[in-house]
Amino acid sequence: MIISLRRWVEWGKFFLLFFLLTLLFYQVIAFFGLLLEPKPRYREPSGRAVKVFAQQMIPRPSEEMGVKERLFLFYWLGE
Repeated sequence: MIISLRRWVEWGKFFLLFFLLTLLFYQVIAFFGLLLEPKPRYREPSGRAVKVFAQQMIPRPSEEMGVKERLFLFYWLGE
């Protein structure tokens, strides 16, 4: 079996080019992935915006509550 140095150099160039283009493609995809990433929905308001919420009195489940009241509280809070 004759091993040609020219063939090994061609294969080396091919693998080097393949490796470099793969890295470049990965970096391009990562860059566009960061650009297309959605903004956080629950970020803190900026500027003159104020986050407003109404604090309501939520009854605490206790030993004295019946099944009906606890079920109503469960559906009301959604937990």
